[in-house]
Amino acid sequence: MKHIPYAITLLISSSLLFVVQPMVGKMVQPVLGGTPAVWNTAMVFFQALLLGGYLYAHLTTKWLGTRRQAVFHLVVLAIGLLFLPVGFEAPSDPASLESPAIWLLGTLLIGVGWPFFVVSTSAPLLQKWFSTIDHRDAADPYFLYAASNVGSVFALLAYPFLIEPRIGLHTQTVLWTVAYGILCASVAACAFILWKSPPPSDEPGPGEAPPASKTPLTWQRRGRWIIWAFIPSSMMLGVTTFITTDIAPMPLLWIPPLAVFLISFIIVFARRQFIPLNFWLILFPVFLVALATLYLTNSPGPLWFITLINFVGLFIFCMVFHGLLAADRPHTEFLTEFYLWMSFGGMLGGVFNALIAPLIFNQLLEYPTLLVVAALMFPVEAYRRKWVQRSLVLSLAAGLVFCLFPALRTLDVSTIGFSFLLACLVGFALAIVFTLFLQRWIPRVLAGLLLAVTIYQAQPAAHHLHVERSFFGTHVVIHYGEANVHGLLHGNTVHGLQFRDEGLSHLPASYHHSRGPIGQVFQRLGTRTERHPVAVAGLGSGALAAYAVPDQEFDFYEIDPVVKEIASTPEYFTYLSDCRGECSVILGDARLQLEAAPDERYELIIMDAYSSTAVPVHLLTREAVETYLQKLRPDGILAFQISNRFLDLEPPLTQIAEELGLESRVQHHNIATADPRWAFLGESSDWVIMARDRQALGTLAYDDRWLDLEPLEGMRTWTDDYANVMRFYRF
Repeated sequence: MKHIPYAITLLISSSLLFVVQPMVGKMVQPVLGGTPAVWNTAMVFFQALLLGGYLYAHLTTKWLGTRRQAVFHLVVLAIGLLFLPVGFEAPSDPASLESPAIWLLGTLLIGVGWPFFVVSTSAPLLQKWFSTIDHRDAADPYFLYAASNVGSVFALLAYPFLIEPRIGLHTQTVLWTVAYGILCASVAACAFILWKSPPPSDEPGPGEAPPASKTPLTWQRRGRWIIWAFIPSSMMLGVTTFITTDIAPMPLLWIPPLAVFLISFIIVFARRQFIPLNFWLILFPVFLVALATLYLTNSPGPLWFITLINFVGLFIFCMVFHGLLAADRPHTEFLTEFYLWMSFGGMLGGVFNALIAPLIFNQLLEYPTLLVVAALMFPVEAYRRKWVQRSLVLSLAAGLVFCLFPALRTLDVSTIGFSFLLACLVGFALAIVFTLFLQRWIPRVLAGLLLAVTIYQAQPAAHHLHVERSFFGTHVVIHYGEANVHGLLHGNTVHGLQFRDEGLSHLPASYHHSRGPIGQVFQRLGTRTERHPVAVAGLGSGALAAYAVPDQEFDFYEIDPVVKEIASTPEYFTYLSDCRGECSVILGDARLQLEAAPDERYELIIMDAYSSTAVPVHLLTREAVETYLQKLRPDGILAFQISNRFLDLEPPLTQIAEELGLESRVQHHNIATADPRWAFLGESSDWVIMARDRQALGTLAYDDRWLDLEPLEGMRTWTDDYANVMRFYRF
């Protein structure tokens, strides 16, 4: 029964780790915005701190021994109480945010660094303690790592589905502090068991498995651990980015890849392996080729199918490389070092995807690059196994058929059936030659083919005028030849269109066309005798600049410098250069920058930042709306573009308007019902408008197209402390 306190303690500690990460991310969101750059920087920080915790566990147990180290660790745990509860203060000096990454890293280090560091040591440390007590499983304590990951998965699912919808941030920090205290008591109980237990016997008892070999570690073996940990970590982040950018831009899709990643650890480190590693080795070539084929052919097929294939492929890869790690786990003498190198490999995966890839790739190429690395690092001896070879032949043949069939159909053969038959014959012939005659070179040739696929796909298409990547995503400027239209895309989400014909280029298109809701708002403002500045959060192609009248100021707030550069280049879009007023672009988070603007400056504030993949919730809280009202003239209007395939943002805004006593309306504009002469210029969109009184809305308050907002019963207002995003997902 001695293992139970250890398992419970590991479950608590891993749960605390996976609760504090999204909790801290939510805290810094109002300061730096809900952008990928913030999450990526925070993720690298946590991975680096996890590595530091594993290094601490390795060195202290090596120098002090487990029993003296236990006393030392309890002191380190107690010091962590001095840094609780977790909390941050927004910087009072805006200049401190000129380097937001440095500010964020420093803030995380001060605010949560020590408690997170201490909690992160639990997995290797408690297993090391357990390996030195008199217990039948002490010779192989790695099964406790499965218990640790059970806690991780529980916390991962509990935060968005149970904790965030019901508990505010302040209460979350209090409860986390209480849980940390419980962890301290639980670790003390484990230390007490360690002190009272005699050291384990070197000889295994009846029916017990012999301990693993004490063969000294080689750098080659350490290198394998690093690479085997790097591949699943990088692939998990790569699949998340690929799915949420190119397939289905739904924010919650970051949960399944991470859950798959953690579940694989639970399975491979469990006491019993119901499915042997050989089974996953056989499936590996199938999904390696399948993922490469889908990438080469630009992922044709239903979105649910492509998403499923990627998730299953990630699971297979995790089971293979995490399974190889588990199978190669060393004697307990090297336990902490094993976890140290494994953590180092995982951190390298995060650094590569979050920091290096955006700098060296102008597209999302880290995913296919990872497939090349996986093909090379798959054990060579596994390629020589009969069933692995058979699965490789079949998957290669299927992949080649899939790629060759469209090309062979263009040869003007008599029937589609003949083209398909020819593609099958060629595919199987090439696959058999590949596996039978190039057996020794399989990893290199396979990696070479995948690399060729990556290079081919990296070449910009003929209709791509510009491709550039930043921390905030990959932006592509596309020329639609037949219509002579330029479009700005982020993944598969349109962020702006402009007709290039001279007679149409001045017209705002896409969601912003003049017959749509925002056009109606500008029509209302056009009846006023005196015009004032307009603020727009979210630049896109700059289409809203077309509404500026002479001498009127338009302030665009844009967080991504690349978007500013694209919208300011007349070769791509001319909205800004043709602006009849004074159009300026202010870089930075819209809410922060607006706070620095003079009070009562704007007659209209447009929040156009909710249609992308990462919805910045901090722009949609009661405190945020109060800030907008402070910057709005007494007769000014707030306009929110809430078009979103996955989130219904109308209820939160309705509740805020109700509490603040604002006049508010909503319009669900369907382009199919619009004037057909204008339909080709725009897209359907949803807008919410607010004002202090009905007089400010003018004719819009009585327009049948604008409907009254109806508050939901029992809904809790979104604030900087609380936002229940899960409730309004469109599943």
